[in-house]
Amino acid sequence: MSRNSEKINLIDERTYKKIQDKDDGPRITPRSSKYKNQHRKADQQSTLLDFVVKPRQTQRQIKARKLRKRPHLTITTRCSYVAPKAKGKTRLVPKKKVTRLKKSIHRFRILKKADGADEEIPQEKHSESLLSVEVQVQKLSLDENTKEDTGETKKVPSIHSRRFRSYCDNCTRPHLKQLAIQLLKDLDRFQKRAFVKNEIKARAHPRIILGFREALARLRIRKVKLLLMATDCEVCPGESGLDETIEGLKALCQQHRVPYCFPLARRELSYALQKRAQISCVAILDYDGAQEVFNDLMKELEDARNEYKRLTAVS
Repeated sequence: MSRNSEKINLIDERTYKKIQDKDDGPRITPRSSKYKNQHRKADQQSTLLDFVVKPRQTQRQIKARKLRKRPHLTITTRCSYVAPKAKGKTRLVPKKKVTRLKKSIHRFRILKKADGADEEIPQEKHSESLLSVEVQVQKLSLDENTKEDTGETKKVPSIHSRRFRSYCDNCTRPHLKQLAIQLLKDLDRFQKRAFVKNEIKARAHPRIILGFREALARLRIRKVKLLLMATDCEVCPGESGLDETIEGLKALCQQHRVPYCFPLARRELSYALQKRAQISCVAILDYDGAQEVFNDLMKELEDARNEYKRLTAVS
């Protein structure tokens, strides 16, 4: 008689499968990934399409995710520049810096509105009287020993107006305007191309600069090759006014032997440089690449000056 009992044949199928699973491999616990994959819902089951639809994250996305988790860290690249944090107190609304020239212009506009005079101050008539006084003094010095002064002076023909102020000392010819616009467009194109290549070098060595303040600063260090000013600047007499600034620029140019010109109006200067705001002054620091246009402009400027002297001469 065999010792094996027949009870083994009576064990149900479920118990028999459990025994076989124990003998085959390690026990599957609920925490294992194998258990989770087996008991995942039908919606969460991974398919082959998941590898196609979900692309891998790029390096930039990983850096951005890290930066969101830790905002106190800043990830910089070679080309990017992070401005240093300002020390001390900071204003919620930054204070605007207003120059002395803008203050004087604003003050004169307020006085003009208060007086109710919307028309320009007759500055040109004042300049005519000054010219006549100068002519009279010259006549007195020449005829001092021979004749006495009769008080009669010859009038200078007025060619000045609101669009062509009295500080201009050259005529605005069509060819002069064309050359000035061509020179400004060429230099502006060269400067924009330099900014695209290397912005740091382009800022360090600009071709042209705009504004009276910048032009005056470059004139003092003798970096300006040519100064272009508008013919229709706003009337602003008084100390540190616009008229005094223009006369100071002219005197400084004559002292340093820098050519200056009045070829275009404010709107025409802004149109040539593709700017929205009106431009009153442009200083040219480097005209390499446009030497021919610059030389033609200098020749035309001499002719325009001679024509202005002929028109304003005493008949």
